[in-house]
Amino acid sequence: MYPEAPCAGAIRNPAAGLPALHQKISSRILIHSQKNTIPWRPVMHYLANLFQQSSDFEAYATGYFQRVNELARKLDLGAVRRAMEYIGKTRQNGNALYFFANGGSAAVAAHWVNDLMAGANEPGKPAFRAYCLSDNTSTVTAIGNDSAFENIFRDQLRAYIRPGDVALAMSVSGNSENIIRGLQAARDAGATTIGIAGMSGGRMPACCDVFILIPSTADEYGPVEDLFSLLEHLITGWLTMSAGKWMHHG
Repeated sequence: MYPEAPCAGAIRNPAAGLPALHQKISSRILIHSQKNTIPWRPVMHYLANLFQQSSDFEAYATGYFQRVNELARKLDLGAVRRAMEYIGKTRQNGNALYFFANGGSAAVAAHWVNDLMAGANEPGKPAFRAYCLSDNTSTVTAIGNDSAFENIFRDQLRAYIRPGDVALAMSVSGNSENIIRGLQAARDAGATTIGIAGMSGGRMPACCDVFILIPSTADEYGPVEDLFSLLEHLITGWLTMSAGKWMHHG
């Protein structure tokens, strides 16, 4: 029997750790609501408030792009660099990379594997061995049906992962049970764990050797997933060009 993840503790308040951000948003929205008498949602819903403040689609789009840029500037680049280094070492050491996530984040995980395998690797040179645990629908649905959806990543990692490998998970909330169990399984096997999450990080930081926070409010699934893609392209592009391969074709 495997013990359940000790990192699966109580869910933290999504507002924890973001007082400055919320104060900034709150004051901005309060001024707007007083001026225009438009009802506004709690500060935990940045996009809803942005929508209410926007006079038209162009104004909303401008605010959205500004918000993505703001979130990018809040990233801990030291943590991003450490994640890049762990990923890069697997290529030199012959270790494997396992990516996993749910929903739209799973699409980013698959994209990350694509860019490492089809974009970064070159014949005759050390190669990335990258796998997306969300992609095999037969395996995912079998585990989900026969065991539990919470175990779809845990059970795969127990079979595949080895010491020295890297497991990288993405979650907007940081609280998805299948993500937490997957990270713990990777840790139990002696692998390095990397997590990227939005909001306040939820339960994910306690399960990760490297954790990247995208500090956001409760309705910012789109901006957080945009940052997942940005980080994927940033890290993979750097590792690709550092190995002497340029990003252009032809």
